[in-house]
Amino acid sequence: MRNSLCGLAATLALVIASLAPARAENKFTDAIARSQSAGKIVAALALVPESGLPKELVDKAQAVGVFPKVERETVMFTQMTDGYGVISARGADGWTAPAFYEFYGGGYGNPFAKGEKFGVLLLFMTKDSVEAFEKGGVKLKGERKALGGPVGTITDEQRKELEGAQILAYAYFNGELKGTPLGKSFWKSFYLNPDNNINTPLYGMKGREVLGGGKINTLSLPAGITAFQEALQKHFGASR
Repeated sequence: MRNSLCGLAATLALVIASLAPARAENKFTDAIARSQSAGKIVAALALVPESGLPKELVDKAQAVGVFPKVERETVMFTQMTDGYGVISARGADGWTAPAFYEFYGGGYGNPFAKGEKFGVLLLFMTKDSVEAFEKGGVKLKGERKALGGPVGTITDEQRKELEGAQILAYAYFNGELKGTPLGKSFWKSFYLNPDNNINTPLYGMKGREVLGGGKINTLSLPAGITAFQEALQKHFGASR
């Protein structure tokens, strides 16, 4: 009888152990989807350099953020924008694991049809723009106001205009990229806040620590979580 009970206990332990990875992945289903969607956008833009994201800029960027599905809703005559995505910073060993962040704010007017979803892509061009995350959330205002980034081949005039820019912003809609400044019109006031409901249980650290290059055991992560990091490393792995 005792042997039977021991055998049953051992069998149950094996079953529980085999289910653990699946449960972990189920717990982070949304996070996996965000990272994979962001990675697909990066890959798609890299394959059409003449009308996509300028490699010249990404090679110089200190961090890249992609928010695949951003929605706008009217609340008391004001357009509220909200979306979730990922940010990876450039480190000595390549891009960091994706830190999960929320993009939200408000403005006036709506350049898209009601209920339409679009993506937002941000290039953090300076170390200061990345170090700002050490305080938690980041407000895209003042010296950190995001400027509209160029698409495709960059001209000398555009290079001159972008000198000193901290953050460049793009809207991604219907498979097309468009440089969009944040801080005017419908892009009135926006924030980036860490989604630590994902970062902390997933990595054991907050978003700012992930961007700071905190050591992460990638073997313990659910499959698909690092899709965004892998896409950046594949298409924009060089550092300049």
